[in-house]
Amino acid sequence: MRYKNPDLMERIKKFAEGFFVEEGRSPSTTEIAEAVGSTRGTIYRYLVEMSERGMIRYERGEITTDKMGRVSPVVSAAVYEGAIPCGSPDVIEASVEEYVKLPTSIFGSGELYVIRTTGDSMINAGIESGDLVVVQRQGTANIGDIVVALHGNANTLKRLGYDADSGQYMLIPENDSMEPIYVNELSIQGVAQFIIKAL
Repeated sequence: MRYKNPDLMERIKKFAEGFFVEEGRSPSTTEIAEAVGSTRGTIYRYLVEMSERGMIRYERGEITTDKMGRVSPVVSAAVYEGAIPCGSPDVIEASVEEYVKLPTSIFGSGELYVIRTTGDSMINAGIESGDLVVVQRQGTANIGDIVVALHGNANTLKRLGYDADSGQYMLIPENDSMEPIYVNELSIQGVAQFIIKAL
């Protein structure tokens, strides 16, 4: 058995753990080799040796460590200014500020996106201008949910209500100075799940 450099072993392990935290997956031998300045063959031999020594677990090309076992999986979510825009997929994609990773242990799984709020229409619900609202993308909602709803050509974040007398849905601001918006038709774009704000 050839000598294995303990320093290189630690660098490989630290890179693999850091990569997993950032990317949510185990790095390939190519990615490790590029990061530590080695060859894929050498990295493979090191991973096998490290697994035999109990430093890592290496099975079917996947690296795991105790630290990686404690890292929550993440889901990628697009961040939009104001609300998810209307239009074609290209228009929507062009409006993405950035993508963020949300840990599923806190935010759950599913198709999530984030809107950076503007205005004060939802302040009584604790949602202020500049807050980030995590939204579960779905086409249905319950009365009382805070929703991203498309009515006309605009999206808005409001509480969903229903007026039995008129038979209309209401998009209700959480601000005592504002009146509900009555609509005959609307399209639910998602249901708000979490607020992220600075203290």
